Amino acid sequence: MSKKAAHWSRRKFLRTSMSAGATLWIAPLTTPRLSHSQSPVKNRVTIAHGVGVYSLNPYAVNTSPLQAAWGSVMEPLIDADYEKRGYRGVLAESWQMKGTRLQFKLRKGVRFHDGTPFTSKDVIASFKRILTDKQSLQAPNLQNIGEMEAPDDHTVVLTLKKPDANALEDINSRVIMKQSAAEKMGEADNRPIGTGPFKFTSWERSGQFVIRRNESYWGPIPKIEEVIYKSIQEDAARIAALEAGQADLISNIPPHEVARLKSNPRIRIQQVQGLRPIFLVLSPAYKPLENPKVRRAITHAIDRDRIIKHILEGYAYPLSGLLSPQVFGYEPSAKAFSYDPAKAKQLLNEAGFPNGFEIDYYSPTGRYPKDREVAQVIVEHLSKVGIKANLKTPEWSIFNTDYKNGKYPIYLTGRGSLTDADTLFQQYFRTGMTRRTLGYSNPKLDEILEAQQQTFDIKKRERLLWEAHKIILEDAPAVPLWNSMDIYAYRADLVWTAPPDEKVQLKQGYLKPR
Repeated sequence: MSKKAAHWSRRKFLRTSMSAGATLWIAPLTTPRLSHSQSPVKNRVTIAHGVGVYSLNPYAVNTSPLQAAWGSVMEPLIDADYEKRGYRGVLAESWQMKGTRLQFKLRKGVRFHDGTPFTSKDVIASFKRILTDKQSLQAPNLQNIGEMEAPDDHTVVLTLKKPDANALEDINSRVIMKQSAAEKMGEADNRPIGTGPFKFTSWERSGQFVIRRNESYWGPIPKIEEVIYKSIQEDAARIAALEAGQADLISNIPPHEVARLKSNPRIRIQQVQGLRPIFLVLSPAYKPLENPKVRRAITHAIDRDRIIKHILEGYAYPLSGLLSPQVFGYEPSAKAFSYDPAKAKQLLNEAGFPNGFEIDYYSPTGRYPKDREVAQVIVEHLSKVGIKANLKTPEWSIFNTDYKNGKYPIYLTGRGSLTDADTLFQQYFRTGMTRRTLGYSNPKLDEILEAQQQTFDIKKRERLLWEAHKIILEDAPAVPLWNSMDIYAYRADLVWTAPPDEKVQLKQGYLKPR
């Protein structure tokens, strides 16, 4: 496609690291309505996403834009380094893995925002909270940790229950809070304290999250004094907020708005090939989706190319399988069932549904580009093969909770920050891991996923992931759609770089002098 976008090689990653109204000019930054008074701020940036920070529990979050907000306040041991195609140390200076033993050496001289020294005990307390907090959405990432030790204040040793070639990815982006806060659970969440470049200032249940520069940060001090993350669900409303100066950086720009926004000299556009595959989940826990023929019929019924061309206007990359070429485990010959409505009708007839059936279909609104419009077109495609899909579009905070509790038979979703096929396959398709979100189970697939986790030979592990991918595509518990193109619009005097993982942070951003 002709659009220029950053392109990231995930294969090298693994080898290295184990519509709006009339156009308005952007007004000066405006002071937000907060729950308490503020001193004047001269250097403020407001970021508007389709989702917001709806909880002050950082572990009740698994959405990339919100992980970015929390990652500005609380930091992880390691984070992805896309330029070097590996991991970079944040609170950890180095790490070493031997068998089931994973050791981290922590950065010295780091303090929490209240002046308390950061130690290995904070790491262990945070990980224990992730595993035990009933609100935690990140517990599956750490379930393979058997024992945690702190030999000294700057060393953490994790003993895994079984070998895991992708263990670093599970640790990646898990933020660390103070030991006392982690152990008190919800009592300490009203005033989050971390080690990050920004300090928590205030929060509103509407999803607004305000943070201020940490003048005592252990690393380079940010140039931007204050950052406001806010939720504006509708695309048109986000664009209007940008044009009116009520937001300075917005995500998920609808493709049809790009040319118009580019023509505004006070607005800039950045686009980057994202790491998020978009797909439709078909839960076998709901009849008649327990029948593989029904799931395959749905896959044949959806015209992905038409959606990409006419709804997304080319701002997406078609997926033949569930993985994009940047992801470790991608194999070009792994292909999902092609668009073939006649074949879809045949399969439905063979499954005992010659006249189709009726089922509820859920889609978020404002989370992914043109998600509402995409959902409407999918409903149309399904109707042409006899399936009546009752479209429901709950707001993101409801959607994000309900789908994880297995309340949706069919839903549109995406898996962000994807670097390794294991992450997607374990989360959505392995027995037990999918009990709530999907209810899918295939013993043969489980065996392969178990084997690849314990295989440290890159080539052998890659071949096992290829085999797993083909099984998933044949069983069709999910319909591959496309890989996202992330499009951002922002005020012209803001200097920043769009990430490929939707984690918008401004640690290194700045505003040009007027």
